[in-house]
Amino acid sequence: MIASGHWPVLAALLALHILSVVFWIGGMGFVTVIVLPALTRLPPGRRFPAFQELERRFARAAQILVILTGASGGALIARLHLQPLLDRTAGLWLDGMIAFWSFFVLLLFVLEPLVLHRRLAAQAQRDEPRVLTRLGRAHVILLILAVVVIAAAVLGAEGAA
Repeated sequence: MIASGHWPVLAALLALHILSVVFWIGGMGFVTVIVLPALTRLPPGRRFPAFQELERRFARAAQILVILTGASGGALIARLHLQPLLDRTAGLWLDGMIAFWSFFVLLLFVLEPLVLHRRLAAQAQRDEPRVLTRLGRAHVILLILAVVVIAAAVLGAEGAA
């Protein structure tokens, strides 16, 4: 049972967590479903630079949202005493959220800035359509994984309550 004095803090943490996820995954969905397909209307040679510019603008927002998601999620785990779920089958939904979040921390803060930006730009110079096709596929896979993780988290959290 949650003490009534703790409820406003928990409500604020939960709201922050859910809104951060909505904007983070919603932004990824927008890029996947709207931006990447729209790039095909640009002339060849301008598609990847346009993607880079849009991605650069969204990357900072995604980094902030991922930090907020992790901070609020960690605080919720601590305040709701969910740590015991981390080593049980009943907590796979929580493990899934943490794994997905951890992958994005690695992607947004390490892989993209240190490796992927240069590598993809060099590959796009040689074969822009192939790079954009691979980016599209990667985004679709990540979006599907996000939907699965979110669905599992909603169902798992309901069962954990």
